[in-house]
Amino acid sequence: MDCVWRRPGAQIVQVLFGGTFDPVHNGHVAMVDQLRSTFPSATIHVIPNNQPPHRNSEVSAAHRLEMLHLAMSHLQDININKIEFDRPGPSYTIDTLNGLREQFGNDESFVLVLGADVIRKMDSWYRPRTVPLLCNVCILNRAGECVEIPSVLAKMNEISDSGLLDNVPSGYLVRLQTPDLFISSTLVRSLIAQGTKQLPVPQTVADYLGKYDLYQDTE
Repeated sequence: MDCVWRRPGAQIVQVLFGGTFDPVHNGHVAMVDQLRSTFPSATIHVIPNNQPPHRNSEVSAAHRLEMLHLAMSHLQDININKIEFDRPGPSYTIDTLNGLREQFGNDESFVLVLGADVIRKMDSWYRPRTVPLLCNVCILNRAGECVEIPSVLAKMNEISDSGLLDNVPSGYLVRLQTPDLFISSTLVRSLIAQGTKQLPVPQTVADYLGKYDLYQDTE
């Protein structure tokens, strides 16, 4: 049985799902919908990177943000959070967490959602060892996959029941099995460059991509 220490006075869960969304695709939408089901009392913050620290995008942050709004407009309890657009410089996760703690306080339960690809690179983040002090972590496992916990998260308490995070501000880790849709932003960009018309993105996003001829020069 999972044993979780709960801080008195803790409030609603804030689920933090960040990314470059370059562009947003059907896999992102499905993931957000699954997070809504997994954390039914939570507000889901979808947090686009303004200036990703590890890569550049050929498409402006403003375009990526608008496509995100279009893709998520039909989902309730979703907040497209522009916190990384409201400060200059690279979009470091630690700065985002600190900014959100200033906004919501220290008693709120924060759940930072991280995919397998991100987890594998986490040791190279800026100040990664501070992350467990500020939030809980939800690791996304694809079907048949069990992601190895990076050293910076090794001291977190792993539990199996995501519902136990409702009143826990930080320090716990849970895994979430996700459907393997075999979709990535890299794939979408490649399909666009090849002239493919049927893309694995919401129709509103496909229309926007076509309207502005985005990612046409992607190699």
